[in-house]
Amino acid sequence: MKKIISIKHLKTLAYRENGDFVQFYLLLAGGMARSGKRISYRPKEEKNWLIINEIDDSYQELTDRNFSKKTLIAEAIENGAFFLSNIY
Repeated sequence: MKKIISIKHLKTLAYRENGDFVQFYLLLAGGMARSGKRISYRPKEEKNWLIINEIDDSYQELTDRNFSKKTLIAEAIENGAFFLSNIY
């Protein structure tokens, strides 16, 4: 797994020209558990973050403005607990 170091880094890794989702993991409880997230970053769309939360199959469409308010991802990145999966 590759540690995500910033939102800018996440945007780069989550962007696919064809719009495909990319697999990420948020580590919980000091690494004892993880929460899978499939993310697609689409910079040309109004709601440019598409997120599937695998823990409950919920789906989110977010703007850059509300991304940090509606997810724990930014906080996880700051705490070194958000990773790109090596398995596709």
